[in-house]
Amino acid sequence: MPSKYSELGKPTKEWEEVLQTNLQHFYASHFDDVPILVGTPEHMRKIMVELKKRAQAQVPPITEGLKVRDEQIPTSDGASIALRIYQPTSGGNPKPAVFYVHGGGWTLGDLEGEDLTCRAMCVRAGVVVVSVDYRLAPEYPFPRGTEDSWEALKWTIDNHDNLGIDVNNIIIGGSSSGAHTTAVLSHRVKDGQLPIKGSIMRIPSVCHIDCYPPELGLHSLEELKDAPLLSKRSMELFYGYLNPPDPSDPEASPLLNPTFKGHPPTYMQVAGMDPLRDEGLAYADKLRAAGVPVKLDVYPGLPHAFGYFPKLMAARKNAEDLIAGIKWLLGGAQ
Repeated sequence: MPSKYSELGKPTKEWEEVLQTNLQHFYASHFDDVPILVGTPEHMRKIMVELKKRAQAQVPPITEGLKVRDEQIPTSDGASIALRIYQPTSGGNPKPAVFYVHGGGWTLGDLEGEDLTCRAMCVRAGVVVVSVDYRLAPEYPFPRGTEDSWEALKWTIDNHDNLGIDVNNIIIGGSSSGAHTTAVLSHRVKDGQLPIKGSIMRIPSVCHIDCYPPELGLHSLEELKDAPLLSKRSMELFYGYLNPPDPSDPEASPLLNPTFKGHPPTYMQVAGMDPLRDEGLAYADKLRAAGVPVKLDVYPGLPHAFGYFPKLMAARKNAEDLIAGIKWLLGGAQ
């Protein structure tokens, strides 16, 4: 059965031009036919490093109007992880904050991967950004990355005075698997134990692919199984590396939470040619049904992580929409 959102999966003319020109040389060195993330963690990590280099070469990072530093914090298992803290240099303190979790299928990525985005959020939205370098699967399987992020969020709240953060204006957010972690953390704070103003979920993964509820009609994974950048096989590998003991556990599949009441107001971005499209839209539907304020931007005809190609007009709009989404959450999310 086709997805009710199938029309969103038709590639835009701009993306087709990218495939025919900008990516031809890059993909020739990594793929045989279809440009998708598959292979060992090491192989995919190399691909992501190249994607980051391309993005950073096309759009120089913002260096004015902020200060950036890294800090190590202890974890409950006796290790330590790094946080990167971005602080605006203009205006007084305290300021609102975004606690950010990078994407990468729980297997890829680091503090550099979404550095451009974090800098832009800091300067253009006027917020402190705290980005967490959680530990990756398969070396650290489920739920270590989630717990690292949870502990880092609590550290951020506990240290809000030193960070110049308004503790009543903290947003949690992330992209792809980072949006998955954001969803898990959003459900953990439903009881009000932590003061979270809102959440940002960009191109989210929110349900283990072996646990799709039939009644939700999540067909984009199959319809777009060979989509650029992220494929069905990519997700099979990523979930295999993550290795949750019970894929139906709402901490592994936050779409399966029994209730969404109390979930923070949420800003979402969904790509139309993304195999994860339907689960992201289903999550938005569940939020709305529970009375949670939702602002949703959909990008028809574009694949997962198209923001790695910042010269695309759609990528620029995506970045602008993110800033508008942050301001919407901070403004009361009505």
